[in-house]
Amino acid sequence: MIIKFEPIPLKKVWGGDKLSKTYGFSLSNIGEVWGISAHKLHSNKIINSDYRGMTFRELFKSHRECFGHYSKEEFPLLFKVIDASGDLSVQVHPDDEYASTYEDSYGKDECWYILAAGKDSRIQIGHKAKSKTELHNSILNNKVEKMLKYYKIKAGDYFYIPSGKVHAICKNTTLLEVSQSSDITYRLYDYNRLDNGSLRPLHIDKSLDVITIPDNDLKLKHDYKYFSFNVIYTTSETTTADLHGDYIYVIEGNGMINNEKIKKGDFLMVTSLSHYAFDSQLKIALIRINN
Repeated sequence: MIIKFEPIPLKKVWGGDKLSKTYGFSLSNIGEVWGISAHKLHSNKIINSDYRGMTFRELFKSHRECFGHYSKEEFPLLFKVIDASGDLSVQVHPDDEYASTYEDSYGKDECWYILAAGKDSRIQIGHKAKSKTELHNSILNNKVEKMLKYYKIKAGDYFYIPSGKVHAICKNTTLLEVSQSSDITYRLYDYNRLDNGSLRPLHIDKSLDVITIPDNDLKLKHDYKYFSFNVIYTTSETTTADLHGDYIYVIEGNGMINNEKIKKGDFLMVTSLSHYAFDSQLKIALIRINN
């Protein structure tokens, strides 16, 4: 069975107008679109199939057969498209152990596939600090940006961001983010930026608890601990979904999957062990659950 989702727009201080145009939202400053989520904060509505009108969270809780009777209490992944008109905060996410202890949540490993980038766009991943004391002092003295590592980017680039890795998506970047199902973010630095007249809160103590130090590893290949991620070009051959389902984002093209019309920007699930085929060549991200 093919399941299609209604995207959920979220306004952000750093958001722009690109996602409103892509998805037809009558909103401005959309920074994120959640495309496949069973998270308790935001869960996508199903817009086709026998489950039309249900949320994805409701489907996961009541129809585990669609997920190959996946045994964990919560659906483990979260799929977003992020459009950064401005720079995101410099941030870090906890691992499973820390998040479970202090946040009652999954931790957050994530990956980024760059969909579009400006001529001079860059991404921030990692830092130069040799100790927590050095990093903490740079934060207190408003010099943290000198400690950060930046890399130029272009469409098609891929990065894996494990928990503990300091990072920031920078302006003029649109990307697909696939992560563990977590909305836990600890901000180290936010450029002294105002949101509705106030500084956004920082989480320096928790950040220092979970940051990897030293940090010299830039991951350009996927870590398969939680999920697999592959960019593929479809053919008309019939494929069988994974036991826990196949999860798809359409990067480029328009066509059909079985009897469902799909287009660039769509988010889809193919339920457990279902057979499916595309009628034309599309560029898609195919994600499967590993844990």
